[in-house]
Amino acid sequence: MPGPLDGITVLDFTRYQNGPHATVMLSDMGANIIKVEMPAVGDPGRSLGVGADGFCSYFEALNRGKRSVTLNLYNPGSREIIHKLVERADVLTENFRPGFLDRLGYGYDDLRAINPRLIYATNSGFGAYGSWRDRGSFDVVAQGMSGAMVAQGGGPENVPMNCPWGLADQVGSMTFAYGIMGAIVARERFGVGQKVDVSQLGAMVTLQALSVQAFLHTGQQGTRPAGKPLNPIFAWYQASDGGWLTIGILDPKHWPKLCHALGREDMITDPRCAEPFARQDNADWLADELQATVSTMPRQHWLDRISAQDVPTGPVYDYASVVQDPQFWDNGYLQEVEHPSFPGHRAVGIPVSYSETPPAIQGVAPELGQDTETILLDLGYSWEQIEKLHDAGVTSTPGR
Repeated sequence: MPGPLDGITVLDFTRYQNGPHATVMLSDMGANIIKVEMPAVGDPGRSLGVGADGFCSYFEALNRGKRSVTLNLYNPGSREIIHKLVERADVLTENFRPGFLDRLGYGYDDLRAINPRLIYATNSGFGAYGSWRDRGSFDVVAQGMSGAMVAQGGGPENVPMNCPWGLADQVGSMTFAYGIMGAIVARERFGVGQKVDVSQLGAMVTLQALSVQAFLHTGQQGTRPAGKPLNPIFAWYQASDGGWLTIGILDPKHWPKLCHALGREDMITDPRCAEPFARQDNADWLADELQATVSTMPRQHWLDRISAQDVPTGPVYDYASVVQDPQFWDNGYLQEVEHPSFPGHRAVGIPVSYSETPPAIQGVAPELGQDTETILLDLGYSWEQIEKLHDAGVTSTPGR
């Protein structure tokens, strides 16, 4: 059975992270992703973090399962090819600085004249409106401007802290994929193409919805000591063997169960922690008590006892431990994928499953321009015409 987006073609102009990861998600759902790259240089992400063995984890994670075609967007000879591709595409994605494609004649109004059902999806830094709309951005800018750096910071000064992984890029990419899939559904229901605008800034505000909503109501932004949780029973503690574990209690019914698991029945009725408000008022004392108790036995001892009481808990893992735990492999969150250059290749899997139209990793990341000739042949170009396009600098040979 094909994936849910089987038959959908995406013309992908995105680069770096927030666009490419969104189209990886669409690829996993079965979409045909045609990645358009400039000859010779390609997506700048190809050169970020290349290892000694030539493997680029950055590019692989963000571009697996796609086909790569090289087209010099500044060369007028590319126009006919792009128009042919747009005629066949369902979705076009781009994350250039706003206005770049418009200046080249590939803006939404230009291309919907060719394909009225086209979904033209753009992932900007700051959104489609306002005085910042035309500015370029990267992940760190959106993290800072959205309030996330201060919210993650520690101590009374709330010194800004940057979250790794390209947080704004990754959240932005998921929001981008969400917007695109919504537009695909709308087109299937109502027969309309449209422009979709998603931004890193908007995605980061959505990510922080709980905290931002609280501030909108109270006008107050809380602070916390560096490295300390706000809630001592929604927190992490270190056991006697050095391993860390988490406890996640939001439902008051779990509090006495946790006390039984820890052998601290005295805390069930202790006025300093018997009720939710008391636990919050005495958070520092309670955190110290829980840490003192957990530190008396190894992590697995506590995981077994707390789980037996049906209290949400789990280990705090490093990546080595993540890879060793079958839970991630059983659900396909990590997978083995055949790679032509790297035997035993393993990859981040797919976080969504469907019972009837299962998604699947479509392959590894492409070499620069490896599908150029195949795609041009599909568009009706002859080998002689393809050679002329190469000679004119419109495209390049695979790998260049």
